[in-house]
Amino acid sequence: MKKLSLIILAILFVLVGCSEESSSDKQSNTEQAKPADSSKESELSFEEKQQEIVNFINEDMNEIATYETKANEALATVSGENFKNDEELLTVLTNEVIPEYEKAVEKAKSLDVKVEELKPIVAQIEEATGIYHEALLLEKEALEKSDKALIEQSNAKGDEYVQAIAAYHEEMKKLTSEYDIDYKQD
Repeated sequence: MKKLSLIILAILFVLVGCSEESSSDKQSNTEQAKPADSSKESELSFEEKQQEIVNFINEDMNEIATYETKANEALATVSGENFKNDEELLTVLTNEVIPEYEKAVEKAKSLDVKVEELKPIVAQIEEATGIYHEALLLEKEALEKSDKALIEQSNAKGDEYVQAIAAYHEEMKKLTSEYDIDYKQD
């Protein structure tokens, strides 16, 4: 008897779920017939949200990562083991690294997403790229002025960036898990 009542209860839940879906389909069809109201966000299906999140990762974030990679590769040619002198570092920083990284910042600022859950993540990536950009500008200023205190500030901004990116990846893991998306942190 318990099994039968559980089965009936499960069928009721399915039917209630279907009827809610049908009514929301009718409502969305009715809404489509009305003129678009720009103050309301159009409702996206799970699959549409899933696709937008995948596109955000594969297209938007990949573009930002490409700019960041180019900037960091240029920086690596004159820092660390490749460091020769401050003048060379300043030249590459000014002429290659900062201009390339500014593309990442601009792309982050221009991101426009429809999925509500992505909006705080977009804000995180915009903040993170801004932090790293500040670190680069502080490093440039430190080299121009030979100011060790500015170098320390630049390094602190670099650490802040690492924390901001780690927070971004944590939020992406949570979001992609909710939408059954395989997310790999690069």
